[in-house]
Amino acid sequence: MMFFKKYKATELVSFAYMALTAIYILAFFPKIENPLSLLAARALVTGIMLLLVFASIKNENKALKFIRYAFPVAMIVYWYPETYYMNECLFSNLDHLCVKADEWLLGCQPSIEFCRLLPFRWFSELMSFAYFSYYLIIIFIAVYFYVTDRKKADTLLFIILCSFFIHYIVFIVLPVAGPQFYFSESLKSVPDGYLFRHLLIFIQSLGEKPTGAFPSSHVSISLICIAIIYKNARKLFLYFLPLVILLILSTIYIKAHYLVDVIGGIIFAPMSCFVSKKIECYFTFR
Repeated sequence: MMFFKKYKATELVSFAYMALTAIYILAFFPKIENPLSLLAARALVTGIMLLLVFASIKNENKALKFIRYAFPVAMIVYWYPETYYMNECLFSNLDHLCVKADEWLLGCQPSIEFCRLLPFRWFSELMSFAYFSYYLIIIFIAVYFYVTDRKKADTLLFIILCSFFIHYIVFIVLPVAGPQFYFSESLKSVPDGYLFRHLLIFIQSLGEKPTGAFPSSHVSISLICIAIIYKNARKLFLYFLPLVILLILSTIYIKAHYLVDVIGGIIFAPMSCFVSKKIECYFTFR
C-alpha cells in the first residue's frame, strides 16, 4: 500500500483503464485492427507516466510537477479516437437505433432540421465556437484550480478524467458513430462558417473517428464541468453557463450527435460523476 501512495489518483485510474482495455484487446485480439499497436501505446504511456512520477519525486521543478498533473488528462485526446478500433467486437453499428429513436421522439432528424432552420454562417460559426469551447473549459478548470487550490485540483481533475474513462468504456461496448458519419453526404453537411468552423474541421480531421456518439461525452463532461464551477468557483458560473448551453445545442447542429445522445449525456452526467467520486474515495483511501 505504501508503494501506491507515490501515485496520484488520476495516475492510478489511468493505469486501471489501460489495464482493463488491454485485457479487452487480448480477449478480442482477432477482431481488433492493429491490436499490437494499441498494446504498445499502453506500454509507452505507462512508461512515460512512471518516468514523470519518479522524476517529479526527485525534482522540485514546478513545470515538471504541472506536466505530471496534466498528462493523464491530456491523454484523453488519444484514448477517445482509439475506441473506434475496439467498438464493434460485441455489437455492430447501432446508429440506426438512434435514428429511429429521434424519429419517434420528434418525428424528424433534429440535426438536419436545426441546420435547415438556421443556415446562417454567423450561427454556424457560433455553434462551432461553442463546440470547440469544450476543450477550453476543461483546460480552464485544470489550470484555474491548480493555481488557486492545488489539493482540490487533484480531486476535480480525477472526477473529469474518470468520467471520461467511463464514457470511453461505453463507447467501446456501444458503437454509435453519429450523424456526421452515418448520414449520406447530402444530409450530413453543415453550413459554412468562419475561423472556428474551419478550425473545428481541421481538429476533427486529425482525431475524429466514427465512434463515441452515445451518450454524448461533450454534454456529460460539460455538465460535470459547469457543476464543478458552480460548486467551487460560483462567481464564474454565470460566465460559463451560456457557453455550456450553446455547447449542448452545438452537438446537434454540427451533426456530431443525435438528440438521444444528448439526452443520454444529460442522464449519464450525474451517474458518471457519482461513480467517479466513489472510485476516487477508494484510490485516495489507499
